[in-house]
Amino acid sequence: MENKRAALERAFQRGGQLTLKNPVYRQWIERFIVDELQADVGRKGDITSRAVIPRRSALKAVIITRQAGVLAGMEEACFLFRKNGLRPAAKKKDGGRIRKGEVVLEIFGNTRDLLRVERSAVDLLQRMSGIATLTQEVISLIKNNVPVAPTRKTQWRYLDKKAVFIGGGMTHRLALWESVLIKDNHLYALRRLGVKDPIAASLGKAWKKRKLANFIEIEVATMKEALHAAEVMRKLRKPGDACLVMFDNMNPRQMKRTLEELERKHLRDGLLFEASGGITPKNVREYASSGVDVISMGFLTHSVPALDMCMLIV
Repeated sequence: MENKRAALERAFQRGGQLTLKNPVYRQWIERFIVDELQADVGRKGDITSRAVIPRRSALKAVIITRQAGVLAGMEEACFLFRKNGLRPAAKKKDGGRIRKGEVVLEIFGNTRDLLRVERSAVDLLQRMSGIATLTQEVISLIKNNVPVAPTRKTQWRYLDKKAVFIGGGMTHRLALWESVLIKDNHLYALRRLGVKDPIAASLGKAWKKRKLANFIEIEVATMKEALHAAEVMRKLRKPGDACLVMFDNMNPRQMKRTLEELERKHLRDGLLFEASGGITPKNVREYASSGVDVISMGFLTHSVPALDMCMLIV
């Protein structure tokens, strides 16, 4: 079997697709960013700028960071400015370290347009840079010994996932259509429908669709469930199948004992094991030392502070 890091990259890393060169991503950006800006200005437009700024005036603006961190969102911010008739000039690249007080972007063009696009562009850079910065900090905390990924608890879907990627993390599943992840509610639903062994039943059905999925994964909450899921997967998996078991809301000690038991019963080979649920920068080291192959953290995208930035007319 390929080494575990390579297997995880194949299953969980979709960051290279999150670029405007990808038509699917570009189309989503068009809908999300451009439509969001349109909702902000509405039918009447930016009535403040229209009232106080001359129509044909043109100026230069700069975006400055007020905190040190990792820059993310530059590709999308420049796209947004260009889409609105402005001329951006990036001074820093996505993924680069930025210091407090640095100019990361210069923009030239119509003053009204600068002011109309300002908030949407700065918000985008602040949020994505905040996520990328936190991701890099978490990776540093655990000395990059275990890969880190976000969950689907995102506010801005692909933008949040891309920010984690820029910060050095994996993307995990981008959307429902690309991978199979059997969660607790799938198992609860099957039980309510009279299925006696929902783990075996759901995995059996999922394997019939394995060619449609980048990976197949199932959530477990106890050692017993983990052992059962691993036994079923061992019987079903074929060479090349990416198979994962997610320890959902289990503490590091439980995970370590479970992995030791899986090893003792020769059930760990060919499978990957993910820690998820309640993981924060304060306890991530404990989870990283449990022996899991990857850590997923909703914290990266649902509890992250934005990196403080501002746009100034100069």
